[in-house]
Amino acid sequence: MGDDPTIPLGDVRQSDPGSDRQGAFKRGWTAAVKDLSDDAASSKYSEGPPPETLTWDNLGYRLGSVFGETDDDLRQELFDWCKRKQKRERES
Repeated sequence: MGDDPTIPLGDVRQSDPGSDRQGAFKRGWTAAVKDLSDDAASSKYSEGPPPETLTWDNLGYRLGSVFGETDDDLRQELFDWCKRKQKRERES
C-alpha cells in the first residue's frame, strides 16, 4: 500500500466542511478536468506525484480525474457523499 501514489498518507480534511471546503473540492475537480483536456494548460497537480495528505481540494482532483467533466449536480452529490462518509468514519 505504501507504494501506491494514489493513496494519501493522511486525511487532513476539515471536519464538517462549509462552503469554503465545498469550493475547494470543486476547484480541485475543475483542475482535473483541465488536466484531462487536450489543451496546453495545466493545473497545480499536473506535475509530480499526488499530495501525500488528503484535502478537500485534492479529493476533488482525484474524483475529477476519475469522472471527468460532469454536471454540477453530480459534483455536489459526490461532495455530500464524501462528507457523510468522513463523518461515519470519524464516529466509528
